[in-house]
Amino acid sequence: MAFTLTHAVIHSFTKAAHSSVIDLIVRKEKVLDIAKPAVLSLVTGVNSMLGKPGNILSYGQFGDDMRQGPFPASFDGFVRAVPTNALFLSLSHRAVMELAGEAQKEILSTGGHILVAAYRSELKSFFLVAMIKERGGIQLDSEYVPIEITEVDLSKVYQAARINVTRYLEVTALPDENLGPEDIPEDRAYLSFLGQGTQNQASGYFVKALGCTKGIASSRATKNVINAVTDFFSSPDLKPFRSKAKFAVEAYLQQQLLNKKDALLTEIAHAATSFLLEKQEAHLDLFKEYLNSDRAKVPAAFPVHAGTLKKSTKIKAESKGWSAQFDRRLLGSTDKAEVFFNPRSKSLTFTGLDDSAIKEIQDELDSRAG
Repeated sequence: MAFTLTHAVIHSFTKAAHSSVIDLIVRKEKVLDIAKPAVLSLVTGVNSMLGKPGNILSYGQFGDDMRQGPFPASFDGFVRAVPTNALFLSLSHRAVMELAGEAQKEILSTGGHILVAAYRSELKSFFLVAMIKERGGIQLDSEYVPIEITEVDLSKVYQAARINVTRYLEVTALPDENLGPEDIPEDRAYLSFLGQGTQNQASGYFVKALGCTKGIASSRATKNVINAVTDFFSSPDLKPFRSKAKFAVEAYLQQQLLNKKDALLTEIAHAATSFLLEKQEAHLDLFKEYLNSDRAKVPAAFPVHAGTLKKSTKIKAESKGWSAQFDRRLLGSTDKAEVFFNPRSKSLTFTGLDDSAIKEIQDELDSRAG
């Protein structure tokens, strides 16, 4: 995977939990030397960790409710200009000041080192803001220059926001159609968040400080799950299990919808891989990672969208004077299927009718015969 680091800096602010006082804010006036192996190691380590099992991402975009603060506008100016060190430092200063300001309002929040970086990965540009704790594999010198970066793990990165700059520029170029979130046809999420806590949701103050809104429309999240199952189970070794995996996930989504509960990414992954038996362990984490990737964009938790699920699971057939709706899994091309489609005669044959349907049909025919 090609990775090119263009800018990086580390600032900090100090705050104790159960306090509203910011003791100290340190804003560096010089960017880090991106040629240093430890600097590159730190940024690549944080980037590669996001979305891995154990640190599930949430997705969203910048807010537009006039309460998002100054960071989005500053970010927009940076990505549309020649990205000089001076512009990068100015934006990073804005980020740390906004974070400190919002942390002051959050009684349980604590300070830390704020890593800000700009880079290219897999032919896309990204901008990263992450709160890191100096311990274990992450060590900084007195000037906040990384040294001896051995490994980055979840316990060292408390919160992070990654902006897909390439996607941001694409989305902001789309026409503003003033549509509701469920009506927007394109997937307009370009932000991803990592945070500690229930279902790995990013802390409110971190998201708010950067002017972001969490969440993908439930219709989009539901569709993303179904598409992700189809895509992941398309490899030669998994394709024989694709139908079972898809039906299992759809059954899980239907159950969560009936129970009025959010669908959880971890439970979706277990449902999809439950048929793999001894292969499940090998593919479970891979599928979780794929679901939560920037490509699939399935959040940690989301409400199931009834209409989208229905389109995926049901087929509606109709002609003059009749209509029928049935589960896609019942459809087959042999007479052993509960719904048998014969392409030569262009006909559907239903088997396994319940007693009430059989009685109603028989009573109608009997009444005609009499």
